[in-house]
Order: sequence, then structure tokens, then C-alpha cells
Amino acid sequence: MEAKTVLHAENVLSRVISTDSDLIALLHDKLRFRPKDFWHNVQYKKKRWDGWQNFFDKKTGKFQSGLLPEVRALLKHQKVPYTFIDETTSVDWIYKEIDQQFLDPWIPDGFNMESMHDFQSSLANQAFKYNRGLIQAPTGSGKTLILISILKSLPPKTPVLFLTKNSGLVHQNYKEMKAWGVENLGRWYANYKEPNYIMCATSHVKTFKSLGKLLPKFKVLLVDEVHECMSEVPIRNYKKMKSCCVRLGFSATPYKWNKKKIDEVHKWKVKGHFGPVFKTKTTATGLLNTKDLQERGILSKSNCTFYPITHPDLAYEPYQDAIKMGIEQNLHFHDIVKNLARSQKGRTLIIVERLEQGDYLKSLMPEAHWIQGKDSLAVREPVLEDLRTKDRVIAIIMKPIITAGINVKIHDLINASGGEGAHSTIQIMGRGLRLADDKDILDYHDFHFQNNDYLRKHSEWRMEVLKKEGHNVVSKDLS
Repeated sequence: MEAKTVLHAENVLSRVISTDSDLIALLHDKLRFRPKDFWHNVQYKKKRWDGWQNFFDKKTGKFQSGLLPEVRALLKHQKVPYTFIDETTSVDWIYKEIDQQFLDPWIPDGFNMESMHDFQSSLANQAFKYNRGLIQAPTGSGKTLILISILKSLPPKTPVLFLTKNSGLVHQNYKEMKAWGVENLGRWYANYKEPNYIMCATSHVKTFKSLGKLLPKFKVLLVDEVHECMSEVPIRNYKKMKSCCVRLGFSATPYKWNKKKIDEVHKWKVKGHFGPVFKTKTTATGLLNTKDLQERGILSKSNCTFYPITHPDLAYEPYQDAIKMGIEQNLHFHDIVKNLARSQKGRTLIIVERLEQGDYLKSLMPEAHWIQGKDSLAVREPVLEDLRTKDRVIAIIMKPIITAGINVKIHDLINASGGEGAHSTIQIMGRGLRLADDKDILDYHDFHFQNNDYLRKHSEWRMEVLKKEGHNVVSKDLS
């Protein structure tokens, strides 16, 4: 008897029902991955867990609906005939396709723009066509205009949840939506509790608790810096959005890295809830990269300089001690950062990883601004405005704040945080690539730690990542 297979699609979970046990086993095998350092997990050591993160349930045939393209592709590749039952809901887009002039009637007063770039309208059109997916575009490429185009193309009073990691980034996006005349706009973050059809909110547990009853009513989910919004809390709540048929994630780096490889578990979590990365016909590869936009004059050019750090000698220190003594508490290093920052003539941003490091640099440079996680929007916004408009300013900012979509226009970026995460390096670099009237090039400053093997390898990986992104990287002695 010929095996029968049914693919049943819904908004949150889809399911494969089949009498072909080999097919079910194949889907299970292809859609499972090992988490980072799984062998350290207590459950794995006690043999209560096999070390695999499964994205296809072998018993029920269920999987996250963002993986439908992968499942359908596998069925096609295996030449498996199947019945497709589509019970996903849909949005009746006002516009099925837009051109570069689409936003022209709404350009805010004083906004320096003629029309959208071709890749912006192209990626918006992909969203209209597929409803689910990832909009991957470098920092500074204008993802906000894609977002505005999507909101302007929805039927009036469509329930929309816009999420991102922190209040500062939500606030920034809310202000831009407001400037572009997005109607029925509400916000639910910090001290703001203003409900409306389009809700701008953070992905914090308090947000989901207070909006819990509304989650099943949202038809559209838009998540900025989606790579930062894939922890247990948001994922648990994405699953509650039963009516949500449009799910779009925005990021320059949608997938995090595990050392020198993409973190497969994180990648498939993102794809499971949002779908694959959209392609655009405006580039040869279908993807946007920093070098493309630099060559087109959309992002500034860049010079990347790495300076050697040789003191103190930490040759035999383990990883955590090397970071603490080599970066956080390294007075020799801090003195170099201070002199480097004060020698610059424009808007300078120093990125740090730890509070103690920021506090010490602030003591060395009393004239510098210092922003950390506890600072409110009211404290942060004037500093960020200085980093967009002042002729000369120095600001020290914690890495988690600056890697989450903050809009600044700086001349010099000093990465004093170290680190090996490729996505962090790309995000940090992207903060400095926005053009300004008084700037056409970014000077990026980093450090080649040579006093410890761990720190050295991290430094050399950052160099490699920047070179792969198309940046000019040189080493320079501090003397």
C-alpha cells in the first residue's frame, strides 16, 4: 500500500501526518541540532538528555510554522506526494507591491530623503508576498523605512505588536513611526501605557504579563533586533499568538555565532518562529552586505586599526581571569584608551563590557559621558543626541546598549570591550557607519591583545570578521 502524507499548516504550529515512518525519521534527523557546550549540561551528564535540540516532534509530527519552507523543500527533494491543508490566516494587504516612491507622500518635514532605495522596497515586497521571514540588512541601511512601508500597507486597525529588546530602541522606533504619520499608534514600555492597534513594546517579561490577554488577538508581529529577542520569555509568548499570520524579524545579524560558526540552535529557533531570510533582486547574491552599501555611498567608508596590548603578562591565566585582569582591571590598557579618545577631534564612542571598566574610564576622563544599563531614557537620549550632532564629544557606553539598534553618527569608535562574538563585532561596527553632513568615513579602533592566548585569539577573530565584511584592517604600533 502506498504511504499517505498530509502537511497541515497553521499560524503557530504545523504538522506532518504520514504512514511513512522513514519520512518522519528523516524529518526528525534533519531538524535537530546540538546546543553550544551541551556536554556540560547536568541532564546530559546524568544521561537524562541526549544532547539534541529537536525542531520536529517525532511522535506528533509537529514543528514551528516558520519551518514550512524547509519541510516542503525536503518533501519535494524526496519526491514525496502529499496533501496540503492550509489553515493559516492571512492579512489582506492594501498594497501587494510598492516602488521606491511609495513613501514620498509621507516624508516628514526636514527629513533628508528623496525616495527609498531599491533594496528597501524590494524587501518590503518580499514581506507582502510571504508574510513570514527575516529582513536582514546592515546597520544604517534604513530598515526603519522598510518597517514604515509595511505598516502603511496594512489595512486600518490591524492589531500589530512591535517588539524589541529595550526601552531605548522601542522609543526610537516609536518616534520614527510617529514622524512618518503611522496611525493608531500606541506604546507600552518604561512609564508609557498607551494602548492602541499598533503597540510598541519591549520583549520583557513584564510586557508580556500585562499584555497577555491581547496576545491571541494580534495579527502581525514585527520584531526589531530579532536576534536579541529569542530567549525563553519571548519564545513562550510568540507561541500564544494564535491569530498572528504575519511574523517579520529585522536584524543585521539575525543568527548569533558560536565562536567561528553560526549557532545552529539559535538559527533554527529564529527560523522556526519567523521563517527564512528574504532575498532581494537588487544584489548579485540576493543579500545585502556592508561593502555593497559603502560602494553605493549609503554607508560611510571605514578604516579599522588594531593596536598591540602587551601588558600585563597574563600568559598562564585562565579565560575569566584573563578578561578581568587583561581588560576590566588593566590600568595600562585604560590609559591607552583614554589617550586615544582624547586625541580624536570629533564625536567619539567608547564601548565597554563591564561596569568597573566604565567607571574607571569615566574617572580618567571626567569630561566624557558614561551610560550604563540602569540609566533611564531621559538620561540616555541627550547623550545619544550629542553623538549625532555635536562637533566634539566623548561617550562611554556599555556594549549591550550600543549593540541594540542605537542611532548615532560618530567619527571614531573605540572597541574597548574585547569579545569574540562575530554578530557583536558586526553590530558594533555598524553603529559607526551612518553618514553625516560632517562625516564620510569611520575610524574604528580596536586592540590586538598579545599578553594572553584567549585574548589574542579573540582579537584575531575580530580582525578576520571585519575583513570578511569588507573593511580595511591594519595594525599600528602605539609609539
